[in-house]
Amino acid sequence: MQVNVIYNANVYINGNNLLGQAQEIKLPEVEISQDEYKGLGLVGTIKLPSGVEALEGEITWNSFYEDAFKMAYHPFKAVQIMVRADIQKHDAQGLAAEVPLVTILTGNFSKNPLGSYKPKERAEFASTFQAHEVRQLIDGKEVLYFNAFKNEYRVNGTDALANFRRVVGA
Repeated sequence: MQVNVIYNANVYINGNNLLGQAQEIKLPEVEISQDEYKGLGLVGTIKLPSGVEALEGEITWNSFYEDAFKMAYHPFKAVQIMVRADIQKHDAQGLAAEVPLVTILTGNFSKNPLGSYKPKERAEFASTFQAHEVRQLIDGKEVLYFNAFKNEYRVNGTDALANFRRVVGA
């Protein structure tokens, strides 16, 4: 038996290492739209996949970092956000391996705080971003790729939308 755990990660924006500057990052959830299908003669309702919902995430900064906010404040320039995490694989003998989990997103920041301040409390700033592309790799192997502009959705290297693009002539 093997147990995988992740205890920490690091954030990069446009290749800039932001070690220790982000307190937390909430990566988007990949949510598949479901359409209910009901038909005469069917006693049940079927939900069928109909698309991918918008990808939204959030970075909570542990202070104000000018270089990061210069990129976040610009609404018309996409940024690349990379999160590098360490998957620790444990077995009965202890720590068996460590492999990288890398998530790369491209998108735009859509909400940025100007600040909230209280006496004797550290200020925090939470920025919301919208991603139109995501690529996730485990130990260098792609497990997920989605690009809304290109209509591409791959799982473990298999293009789930290849037939759709062929049928609609895209």
